[in-house]
Amino acid sequence: MRRHALSWAYLALLAGGLHFLLTASFGLSRHWGYLSSIHDLGVFDQAVWGTLHGAPFLNTSNVFGLPINWLGFHFNPILIVFAPFYLVYPAAEWLILAQAAAVSITAWPLYLLGREVLRSERAAFLWAAAYLVNPFVLNAAVWDFHPVALAAPLMAVNVLAIEKRKAGLFGLGCAMLLLVQEHFGASVAGFAILWWLRNRTLAPAAIAFSMGVAHTILVLGVIMPGLSPTGSHVMMSGDLGQLSRYAWLGGSAGEIVHALVDNPVAILEKALFDMGGAAYLAFLLVPLLAMPLVGIEFLLPALADLSANLLSANPMPRSMLSYHSISLMPLLMAAGIVGSARVVTFWRKRSSDIVSMMVLIIGLLLGYFAAPLPFPHAYSTWQPRAWHLARDSRVSEVRRLLTPEASVSAQANVAAHFSQRERIYAFPARLGEADFIVLRLESPTRRPEGQDPGRVGSLAHHLGMPTKQYLSSVGRLLDDGAYGVALWNPPWLIFSKGEATSERAERLVRAQLANLEQEWNGSNR
Repeated sequence: MRRHALSWAYLALLAGGLHFLLTASFGLSRHWGYLSSIHDLGVFDQAVWGTLHGAPFLNTSNVFGLPINWLGFHFNPILIVFAPFYLVYPAAEWLILAQAAAVSITAWPLYLLGREVLRSERAAFLWAAAYLVNPFVLNAAVWDFHPVALAAPLMAVNVLAIEKRKAGLFGLGCAMLLLVQEHFGASVAGFAILWWLRNRTLAPAAIAFSMGVAHTILVLGVIMPGLSPTGSHVMMSGDLGQLSRYAWLGGSAGEIVHALVDNPVAILEKALFDMGGAAYLAFLLVPLLAMPLVGIEFLLPALADLSANLLSANPMPRSMLSYHSISLMPLLMAAGIVGSARVVTFWRKRSSDIVSMMVLIIGLLLGYFAAPLPFPHAYSTWQPRAWHLARDSRVSEVRRLLTPEASVSAQANVAAHFSQRERIYAFPARLGEADFIVLRLESPTRRPEGQDPGRVGSLAHHLGMPTKQYLSSVGRLLDDGAYGVALWNPPWLIFSKGEATSERAERLVRAQLANLEQEWNGSNR
């Protein structure tokens, strides 16, 4: 029996390891193939680099056009854990690997939870595997790095600690969670209530609840408003386009709470039906056979994330192709595990294995077709032109050309390779002021269609602007004479302020622009 139990544990570890290898390799390939972005990989790379160079959590590529402390935009002090790695070797690849590892390793505490609750090694493995193949999980693992991915294992560990009554582990998990993002104070308060409901011991619950409430008040009421250029959370501020996700509810946390208390029904109707929240909930719950609703108390820590996603005016947080739901998934899986245990109490022996297998099969089918990976017939959000096994050697050539103190305006999908500096901007920002302009005249994706930068995965999305605007902007740079071509090593094009452009370089660059215009316009017909 012991040998049989260990075999399922080994399978769970193997599945997590293979998941890490797959998602990490694709995440690195995305970055090396110029499918990452200054928003957001470059943002976090600059924040860690700045912390080591006298500018804590530095951010210069933002809508304000000012150098700011990133903690005023999102409260992610967990980024400090990467500082020692950057001291050894400063590279954004650390962030990519950490995200893949955090997402993959979460399967292990979920396996342990399933073993504890379901009393079945097989069923525990099936739930852990269902987590790994879930489309929300797969897409988050290979997206540009976001600190919320680091919350996934903490969420799973906290639930496991509650079930095993490990107060020390629970306290450590809650404390670390508070360092990840601003709304996780509410999550910790939810964990505190869950601890009380499951274990009926007051001290751990009271301490965690106090930590969560204090964090929420301090971060949302004092720290972020003090660091934010708007005087409040940026996403609660108006007139900032897609960043103003919650301005429709109010301009501060207090105003939003007031609106939710005054008009809960109207806001819920808008969120569920006008903004697509009902479909989002269906995609979260149906693949799990709605089992999380049976273990619904385990969703208490998920209410903060769930509310943030449902109430966002920007629909991306509700998409299974984005990263926003990754910290929800361990809690949904935990609630599903507990829910299935309750349901199968009324069924025959081994029925927990049947339910778990059904969840895995549905997850496999949905995960395959919604996978961000280049599988046959999968949606494959990114559709890279090639699989990249190493960084382009020409990046080092470009870096040598850019002096460390220089300001750089770089094409959005290449800027994360040059973001370890005091001033980095997304092209065409700061034209006329930036010392260098870094461009790469080639599409990184096989999806050049459309002119909408909001269409995730499209060429316009990677460029950060419509393709026509991009080509005309490069053409104007050749015309105005303020910048000259300092390097043309196809497809790399580097402009330097005050540089003179040779006739040959101009002729070659214009020929490449003409080729791209023909290629991209043909793809958009």
